[in-house]
Amino acid sequence: MTEDDLKELALEERTFLHDMSNHIVVAHGMATFVLKTLKSNTGIDQKEIERLEKSINAINKMTELIQARRELLHTRS
Repeated sequence: MTEDDLKELALEERTFLHDMSNHIVVAHGMATFVLKTLKSNTGIDQKEIERLEKSINAINKMTELIQARRELLHTRS
């Protein structure tokens, strides 16, 4: 692989990570909004709230992984 090929690959990965981050931010925001709404409703089963909290935690972990990968790409390019 040439240096130009590597630069192009890095740029493509950075673009992918940026686009993926945008979708994750939307998912996080919407899930957080729904969680707040559910918590204010006393008729909701606690297990449903816990499931949503677990999904938000998973989204947070994905965000951390993407941030770490972006930092690595920035240090190498």
